[in-house]
Amino acid sequence: MTKRIVFLAIAAAFALSAFALSDEYAQFGKGPAQFLMTKDEQAQWRAVKTDDEAKKFIDDFWARRGAQSKAEFEAKVKYADEHFAEPHKKGSMTDRGHVLIVLGGPAKRTQSQPQMNTPPRLDPNAANEDTAADQPRARQVWEYELGKTPGLPMPVLDVAFVDTLSNGEWRLERTRASGDYNQIFDKFNEATVAAHGQAATTTTTTTTTETTKTTTTGPATAVPAAQLKNAAYQKAIDELKAGKSGINKNVYAAYAQLVSPTGEFYVPVEFFVPKSSSLTPDSADTFFGVVEDAGGKAVYAFEEPAKLATSKDEQFVDKTLDLPTGKYTAYVGLAKGDVPVVVTSKPLDITTVAKDATGTSPLILSNNIFETEKAAPVKAAFAFGRLKVVPKANLTFTTADELTYFVELHNPGIDPATNLPKLQVKLELSGGKLTRPIPRPLSDVTALPLSGAPGPGEYAIIDSIQLEGIKSVLTPGDYLLKVKIVDTVSKQTYNLEQSFKIAG
Repeated sequence: MTKRIVFLAIAAAFALSAFALSDEYAQFGKGPAQFLMTKDEQAQWRAVKTDDEAKKFIDDFWARRGAQSKAEFEAKVKYADEHFAEPHKKGSMTDRGHVLIVLGGPAKRTQSQPQMNTPPRLDPNAANEDTAADQPRARQVWEYELGKTPGLPMPVLDVAFVDTLSNGEWRLERTRASGDYNQIFDKFNEATVAAHGQAATTTTTTTTTETTKTTTTGPATAVPAAQLKNAAYQKAIDELKAGKSGINKNVYAAYAQLVSPTGEFYVPVEFFVPKSSSLTPDSADTFFGVVEDAGGKAVYAFEEPAKLATSKDEQFVDKTLDLPTGKYTAYVGLAKGDVPVVVTSKPLDITTVAKDATGTSPLILSNNIFETEKAAPVKAAFAFGRLKVVPKANLTFTTADELTYFVELHNPGIDPATNLPKLQVKLELSGGKLTRPIPRPLSDVTALPLSGAPGPGEYAIIDSIQLEGIKSVLTPGDYLLKVKIVDTVSKQTYNLEQSFKIAG
C-alpha cells in the first residue's frame, strides 16, 4: 500500500509539473531541440515547472550556442521535415533527423541498395542487428570529418542507417562496431557549448575562426557538401569540366523525378552505354559521381561497386539520389579499379514533389521496359516492384524500335465505382520531314497502380508507338512526341512532350 501511495504521489507531481507549462514551452523539450541538450541541460529542463522558468531556460540554451545557432537549428529542422519524414513521424524526429540536427550535414553521403532484390527475412528470435546482418537491405552512410573535437578521438565518423524492411524507415545501424551513438552525441553537444564559451571570451576574429571550426556543414539551402575519396576519379571529372577529357566517349546520363509508391520523392540517375560502345560488363567495377549545385559547390558524391547490366544489347548502371529543389549538374563515370574508364555529365533541374501533390512526372522515353524476377526495393532507380524502366538516355531510336513512353501520375482522381483512375490519352508525333503531325486520337488508357493496389496514390501510364509500322514516312532527324493526358475524374489535363532522334 505504501509503495502505491508513493507511486501515485510521484505521478501526480509529474502531472502537475507537466500541466504547469503551456503547450508552447512544453513542446520544446519534446521536439528536436532535445537532441541538442547536454546531460546537465536535460536535468535542468526536467526541473522546470513554470513558463517563466522555461523561457529563461530556452533563452539561456540558445545563448550558450551563439547568435546563429537557433537559425541554423530551424533550417535543419525544416530540411529534415521535408526530406526525412516517415509514416506517423516528422522528419526532424527520425534517426536521420536526429543525426542531422546534432552533427549537421555530412562531408560525404553514400547509399547502397540490397545485393539481393528480395524482401528481408524477419527473424523473430533476432535480438539485435548483428544477428540479422546478412539480411538484404538498403544502407546509407554519412561520413563526418570531426577533426579534433574534444572528447571524440576519431577524426572521421561514419554514421550508418538501414532500411531493413524497404519501407522508407531508416534506422541507425547500432552494432558493436558502430559504438555508442548516444555517447558520441552527448560529447558533441558538450563540445559545441564549450567551444562557443571559449570563443565568447576571445576577440571577434578568434570567434569567427572558432565558430567555423565547430559548425558542421548543414543543408539549410541545399544538401551537405561532398567529395570523392579517389583522386583519380575527381581528376577525371575536373578534366571533363575543363573540356580536356579523353574518356568522354559515347556514353550518356539520364535522370527522372519520381515519387515512390509510399509517397517519397527521389531522383534516379542512369549511366547509359549504347550498343555501339566498345565497353563490356567487365570493363568497369565502380560507379562514381559528383553532383554540383548552380554555384559549382559539390553537394553529393558517391563511389560504389557496380557492374554494367546488359539488356537489348545496351548497357546501363543506375542509382538513386536524394536532392532538394534546385538546379544541378551531375558528373558520373565508370572506373576499373583506380582507373576511370568513361565519364559524362548531365544537367539536373529538380522540383521536389510532395506526397499529396497532384500532377505528373516528365516523360521517359525507352525501348526497354521489362519485368524482373523479383521486386526491387522502394525508391530503387527506375524500378517499381518488378517493373524496370531503362531510359534511352541518348534519346536515339531506329525505325525498328518500339518507342515506349512512361509517365508517373501523382494522386489522380479516383472513380468510386472502380477505386481506380479514369484517364484518356492523345498522342501526336511531329518532326523530321513530316508535312503534318501524326496523331493518335484521344482514347481511354489503363493506369497501373505502382503500389500494386487500387486506390489513391501513384500510378503509371505505359504506352508505345510501333515505329516500324510508320517507317515509310519517317526519315532520320529530330522528332517531338506530345502526350495529352485527361483525368476525367478530377477534370485535370496534363500536356507533356519530349524530343528524340531517329537514326538512319
